[in-house]
This record gives sequence, structure tokens and C-alpha cells, in this order.
Amino acid sequence: MMEKEFTDTDIEQIQAHGLSMEIVENQLAMFKKGVAVPGLVAPCTAGNGVKRLDDDAVIDRLIDRCNEAAAHGRITKFIPASGAATRMFKALLAVYYGDAPTDRETALQKAEKGDENHAALLDLMDHLTEYAFYTSLKTAMAEDGLDCDRHVADGGFQTVLEYLLTDNGLALADRPKGMIPFHRYITGTGETGVFTAFEEHIAESVACFMDQHDTCRLHFTVPETHRQRIEDLVRQSCEQYRQAGKTVMTTFSIQAPSTDTVAADMDNKPFRDENGRLVFRPGGHGALLDNLNALDGDILLIKNIDNVARPALRQDTAWALKAICGMLANLQEGITEHLHRLRIRSCSDTDIQAAMDFITLRLEITLSESIETGPADDRRAFLLSVLNRPTRVCGVVKNEGEPGGGPFFVKDENGMISGQIIESAQVDMNDPAQKNIWESATHFNPVIIACGVRDGDGNPFDLKRFSDPQAGIITEKSYNGRTLKALEHPGLWNGAMAHWNTVFVEIPSAAFNPVKTVFDLLRDGHRAEDHR
Repeated sequence: MMEKEFTDTDIEQIQAHGLSMEIVENQLAMFKKGVAVPGLVAPCTAGNGVKRLDDDAVIDRLIDRCNEAAAHGRITKFIPASGAATRMFKALLAVYYGDAPTDRETALQKAEKGDENHAALLDLMDHLTEYAFYTSLKTAMAEDGLDCDRHVADGGFQTVLEYLLTDNGLALADRPKGMIPFHRYITGTGETGVFTAFEEHIAESVACFMDQHDTCRLHFTVPETHRQRIEDLVRQSCEQYRQAGKTVMTTFSIQAPSTDTVAADMDNKPFRDENGRLVFRPGGHGALLDNLNALDGDILLIKNIDNVARPALRQDTAWALKAICGMLANLQEGITEHLHRLRIRSCSDTDIQAAMDFITLRLEITLSESIETGPADDRRAFLLSVLNRPTRVCGVVKNEGEPGGGPFFVKDENGMISGQIIESAQVDMNDPAQKNIWESATHFNPVIIACGVRDGDGNPFDLKRFSDPQAGIITEKSYNGRTLKALEHPGLWNGAMAHWNTVFVEIPSAAFNPVKTVFDLLRDGHRAEDHR
């Protein structure tokens, strides 16, 4: 029994984490046997797996349908916001905690020799005034009698970094990403304002998803250590809308420690730290399936915390968010209609064929030949199982080299081919055919997903029933100079939604404005409007 590998202290540690021995043993077993590898059939492309919205009349009807759903309070925005900003400032942190203080001359010399971190430092200093956080940085330094502009001009970079990154100043490197000042622009009152990603997501929901009672709804997943600060910030932001007669309902949840996974060494044994204790790691964004499942939601629009543009660009792409929500509402109506017909005793062959046509044409699922030609009762039962599950409409953008997953047709164990979002880590790149399919992808997943999480009778699905537990991801990580294996849960929009009905829709690339590093804040979607 694997339990012999664990001491009483280990068992106490596992239980304190909210995990059971069975769960930990299953996780260690996955390191040995590996995770499931999807069988890619083909990339989803425009007109073949990816729908295009190029008819203004159709778009208008979808927007109307979204507005109708929003008016009835059906739409909630779900924003994963647990991530820290540390990775945004990785290059700058490497310089700050380097061997010696850095001035401009030193930075130039190192950058000329190919040092990317010092090149990044120079880039930051040369464009510092263009960032939304510049004014706060300048004020923080002035409070201690320091002139930020003078330090930049004289090459006092180490001091500027200290006030930018550490708790001696703004401590941006220790904040959640959603609390980083993203945007600076002139507001409707004529004043220049600075806004975080949390505040901008609220503004987007107010602009797009108000119900008939002037109320919109958002749910944020947040880190427990910063929860109170985030709630205070969000409360202050919501207050300005309350004064204007609008209600912003916000809820919060954390990623539970019980969703962490045990690490393994290179022999697939439990990995232990220098004190002999087990090492656990966060289970990845797939762990948020628990948070999603716990919501009393109907239509949930998933959008990452860092993907929210400045107002001018946001207004130009709001139609895309509404269109995918409207398309989901239409699909739900069609699914409910076919479920009703298939369930009644007098269900005819015509009803069965109509349901099959809906599944193949509207949901773009290819059924196996055995289903299409099998007995009517078998077809009816199978079609009911296909229709009676969560549905999502995923906005995708043209692939322009961004890292991440994309839409592909995948064949399951029953021979059914459906659309799935696949990450590169899931693909067997040693298989030339699979690698070729991966490299021929035309679209990218920006994580703008409208999710229908209630059945045709209005009851919430148990979303865990539609996850593929074997579709996790195993990666190698470093721990104090030692290599370990880390297991991530099936990704929230990958394996965690493997058995959902999935439709892909092309949306404008302008709707995708990720912030992976601080320098992304100078992209057009985020750049301060007085520096464009």
C-alpha cells in the first residue's frame, strides 16, 4: 500500500490541507501513469469549427438577445483574479535583487551584452511617465524627500525600483495583478483618473450587463491574503455607481487549499522539503471549477483579470461580449426545445433527426456512425445525454503568436468529435501528426467564454460531472534548486470543461489585451490616453 510511504506527521499535514489520503494517492498515481493525451483531429478554423460574425443584422439580433438575458438578471461576470503581479515585474526584480546597484551606465553596458533584464530596466525608465502608476510613484518618493524624475535622469535606478517594487514604496510586485494601476485617462468629470483592473472590470459590466433594475453582477476569485484590501477597493468603486442609481453586486471566493496537489520527485515519490515535509503546489486554474460550481449562476461570462482595455477600446469591442452571450442564450433555447421533444413519449423519428441536425450543425459535433445508424431508442438516449449538459460559447481571436491554447476538434473514446480548447502541454509533440495539427492552428483562446450552467429546467448542473479528471497537466518545476514534478488539475477551460457542449466564435483581436509583463501596459489597449 502506498500509505506506508507516509508518516503520521505527513498524514496530519495532508488532513490540515483539507485533502484525504485517497486524493493524495491518486495524485501520485497520476505521476506514474501520466495524464490523458487528447487525440487532435484538426484545428478549428473559420467556417469549420469557428463561426464568423460578419453580418450586422445577425450581430444586432445577438446583442438584443444578450440585452434580454441581462435584463432578467441572468448574466454574471466571473473573473479569476487570484494571480500575483510578481511575474509582471520578473525582469525588474532580477535586477533589483542582483549583485550590485544598477545605474544607467551599468544598465547600458549589460544590455549591449545581451542582458535582457537590464534592457527591460532601460525600457521602463525611458517610458516611466507613460505608466498609470507613475504619479503614485512620484508622490511616494516625494514623501521621503526624493525627486523621481531626477533619479531617473541621474541614473538612480535602484532607488526608483525600490519605491516601485517593495513595501518601502508602492510594493507593486507584492500586489495581486488586479490591484496594479492599469489605466490613466480623463473621466467624464474632466479629471484625470487612475484605475486598476478590478475597477475596469466593474465599469465594463456596468456598461454591458445591467438588468432591468439597474443592477449588474460580478464574482472575483481572489487570494486570501489580500481579500480585505480587494473588497475595500471594490466597495469604493461600486459606491460611485450607487450614487448614480446603479447597483453593482460583487461576490468573492478564494481558491481552497484542498485544491492544491502534492509534488513528486523524479522517481514519482512524494517530494519533500529540506525539513522532510511534503510539498504542495497550487492546482492551477482548473481548481477554480469548485468556485464556478458553487455560484448560483445562470450565464457566467469568464474573463481574465488582466484582459480589460481602456474605455475607448472597450467600447469598440463590447459588442463581441454581448454577441457571444446572445448566441449562448439562443443555443440554450434550442437545446431546451429538443430536450422537451426527445423526452415525451410520442417522440418521432423526425424529432430525433431534428435533434441530430441541431447537434451536428449548431453545436458542430460529429456523431459516431454507430449512433447515427443505431436503433431509435439508443439514438434518443444518446442525444438526450449530449444535449443535457453545460454549454459554452468561446470567443477566439486570430492566432498572432500569443502563447496559450486554441480551438481544436478532438475525438473521444466513443468516436464523437467535438470542439475543445487545448493547451500545448496537453499535446504529444513527439507524434509528428499531432504536432503538425497543433502548429496549423489559426485561432487562439483569449478566455472570453460565455457559460450556460443551468439545465433546460433551470436547475444548476453539477459541473464536476462534466470534467475529465484524467486531463490534468504535469510539469517540471524548481524548488530551492531541486527539480520536482507538479500536477495541475484539468484546466478550467480545458479538461474541466471537456464534456461541455462547445461553440467557437471569432471575435476582434482588439478584445484581447493581456498583461503578462509590466511592458504590456504600453500596448494600445492599456496605454495612458495622454501618451498615445
